[in-house]
Amino acid sequence: MARTELTRLQEEYLDWLLLDPDMRIPSTNGAWAEEHGVSPNTLTNWKKIPIFEQRWKDGIRGQAVNPERTQMLLDSLFKKGINGDVKSAQLYLQATGQMDKNTTINVKTEKASDLSDAELEALIAEYAQKERKQRDEDVKLDAKDVPRLRKVIKDAEQLKKS
Repeated sequence: MARTELTRLQEEYLDWLLLDPDMRIPSTNGAWAEEHGVSPNTLTNWKKIPIFEQRWKDGIRGQAVNPERTQMLLDSLFKKGINGDVKSAQLYLQATGQMDKNTTINVKTEKASDLSDAELEALIAEYAQKERKQRDEDVKLDAKDVPRLRKVIKDAEQLKKS
């Protein structure tokens, strides 16, 4: 007959497992087992109990969709992105629906000192041409986009100050 309930100690262990590893006290399974008077093998056996395993998986899934955790991750990507981490910026923009997931960003970096004068002039000319084209394009903003853009600018300014 399959168990439908966990013991108090199993519940405590499950709660401990679902903590962020940096917040677990004690920090290891072995130390938890010793502190609670059970063997590490017992903990391994508990993890195999179907109800324990299911509740553990459900707890992990619940953490994955936790809005606070998602927001913390997005904030981290945003901060890295505005500080020049291109991959973080791309992931942030994709996660917030501001960039298509199929868009790729290719970044070529070289030391300016390794370029010849001609190569450097060509790069500057290429950048200037792209910048001129971008400025010349007629950008039409929907009225609904203006408040969102203002908020993004305000958020960026606040992050810059901190």
